[in-house]
Amino acid sequence: MPTEPCPHMMIINKENGFTLKTGWHLPDLRMYVFVVGSLLIFLAIIYGNSFFGEWHFDDYHNIVNNRTVHVKLLSWEEIQKTFYGISYGTEKQHVSRPLAFLSFGLNYFWGGAEVVGYHIVNFAIHWISAIFLFLFIYNTLKLPLLRDRYGQSAYAIALLSTFFWATSPLQVNAVTYVVQRMASMAGLFYVMSMYLYLRARTASAARCRIAFYSFSGMCALAAFGTKENTAVLPVTLLLFDLFFIQGVSAHSAKKALKWAVPSLAVVIGLGLIYIDFSSVLGIYEAGVRPFSPMERLLTQGRVLFFYASLLLYPIPSRLTFLHDIDISRSLLDPWTTLAAIVGIALCLLFASVKAKKYPLLSFAVLFFFLNHLIEGTVIPLELIYEHRNYIPSMFFFVPIAVLMVRCLDYFSYHKGIQVFMAAGFALLLAFQGHTTFERNAVVSSDLHLWLDNVRKAPNLSRPRINLARHYYEAGMYEQAYGELKTAEDLNRDTNLRQIGIASYNLGVYYLYQAKDIDRAEHQFIKALERFPGYPSAIVGLATVHLQRGDIEKAWTLMKEQAPRHRNDAEMINCYGLVLLKKGNAKDALKAAARTMELKWNDPQPWEISGEAWRKLGQWQKAAQCWKEALRLDPTNPRAHLALVELYDRIGDPALTRTAVRCMALKGAKPMDEWLAELEENSRVSAYEVNPGQLGRIIRREIGRELTR
Repeated sequence: MPTEPCPHMMIINKENGFTLKTGWHLPDLRMYVFVVGSLLIFLAIIYGNSFFGEWHFDDYHNIVNNRTVHVKLLSWEEIQKTFYGISYGTEKQHVSRPLAFLSFGLNYFWGGAEVVGYHIVNFAIHWISAIFLFLFIYNTLKLPLLRDRYGQSAYAIALLSTFFWATSPLQVNAVTYVVQRMASMAGLFYVMSMYLYLRARTASAARCRIAFYSFSGMCALAAFGTKENTAVLPVTLLLFDLFFIQGVSAHSAKKALKWAVPSLAVVIGLGLIYIDFSSVLGIYEAGVRPFSPMERLLTQGRVLFFYASLLLYPIPSRLTFLHDIDISRSLLDPWTTLAAIVGIALCLLFASVKAKKYPLLSFAVLFFFLNHLIEGTVIPLELIYEHRNYIPSMFFFVPIAVLMVRCLDYFSYHKGIQVFMAAGFALLLAFQGHTTFERNAVVSSDLHLWLDNVRKAPNLSRPRINLARHYYEAGMYEQAYGELKTAEDLNRDTNLRQIGIASYNLGVYYLYQAKDIDRAEHQFIKALERFPGYPSAIVGLATVHLQRGDIEKAWTLMKEQAPRHRNDAEMINCYGLVLLKKGNAKDALKAAARTMELKWNDPQPWEISGEAWRKLGQWQKAAQCWKEALRLDPTNPRAHLALVELYDRIGDPALTRTAVRCMALKGAKPMDEWLAELEENSRVSAYEVNPGQLGRIIRREIGRELTR
């Protein structure tokens, strides 16, 4: 009698298509593999030149110099600190984008400050986001309400729209600019939550529904724990359910309104948790922004249409990091303000009235505007950033993909036209990918980023300030001065404090390059007028006092300001230096220790500690501190000279080797001239150079070395 084979003994053969029979089913496996693989290959091609890019702008403040995310041990204490972002240890310490900062901490744990690891993680996030976006669009188009209209072309529409979204040059800042992982990772959790909600609403088994709802909720919380703009997700899910699950009708609309109240309550509640409204008002009241809340709101209408135009027409000449946009002072100034508001109103009206007839198009319109809501209202953020389109643009290309697929279908009777159109669409995608590749080449280099920005927004001050830094570091002081002077004279930015930075940097130029102390002091005072309480400008003034030999005046300034800026490494460094000049070595050591906590890679607190220990007669401790300063800055001549003096005092055999390095550092200059130049700035440095004593020691050691 024939018997049924045991399921556990099942073999593969031609009857079962050479596949194992399992309890779970993966429909269209080849299709999914193609999507995952093709996205990976195409994105790797257009983003491959960004992996070895550089740190930019807020990367330094949030990652490179933020010791909170420098996780060295995977302990709960270390991990918990990352949840507070840059506010940890301050008076206003609060949880801020915890998952984003945790991801930076884990990146640091595995690879330190090597930027390539951060870029690879950002790329992976973008790739996985694209996969989940495809799954969401594809399964949405196969829902009962849309199946008859889009079911047969669901794969083509989902694939095409996903590729256009993933390869859009507007996503470059969210992927290549490391700190904007906050935007891309929030987008990943956002689209995962939507996809899992869809699966929950279409699951037949109660157990599956509960599991999918739970995972969707977890992803929603993760999205909000990454960036605040995802707080609108409950409203997005409500609209999705209304448009594609229930279907738009009078009954479903009334039902949706009942759920709208708790959804909005969740959004408002999350906002109250995350947003410090007194701080928001304080930014406006302090005059940080050159616009009022109403002016910002009016301007955002034009910004949203500009975003849409960039998504549709993303040529390189229109893309930049900091855009220059006129502020809308009234409905008619400029006139496009009213036009933009009317345009938005018409779009929203169309999406509402035609939701039943064109649910896909209506949802795409509402999705775009809804997900710009938080960053596009009265919160005093910058007016415009390209990375803010990461989530809002996720459904933007779906109607466009539908139109493309329908055009191909319409001309199915003529193969030549169809091939021509398909080639055109592929070429359009290739052109967009090439633009993204070019944009990555620009964004990968910090110097090229600001050169590009100055060329495209010549009337903005901030790009010139950042470009001047590169000129200054390269020793091109006149070019740096020119950019800073232009930036100060333009006085145009959406953050008026930035102009104070231009004035401060000009003060640095006058102090160290032009050797004009009076003009340097004038610039530091001007910087404080434009940026009240700016720590660097206060330090600049204290440095001027020290340069003049007026230690008491520097002490008066530091005594008043340092307690107000306990978390500013530059301020505490200066405080420690002034204490050292006053002869208070013990308190100088405490200040230096605090600076080391704030900025681990700064050699100056080690210099202050080294000189403080020397003044206290602790020669070995002093030498250890100066060796650490030298490790952090191997070309520091003062560290070498301080060690020469200390090694001579304690009889360390490393004295000769250090003296030889001093000879190499001075180059072609005569020894006495080199030492005299270093002596000039001794008033503003921890170690005071004694040319006569050091010259004798170095010559003696070099003489001994030559006679061996």
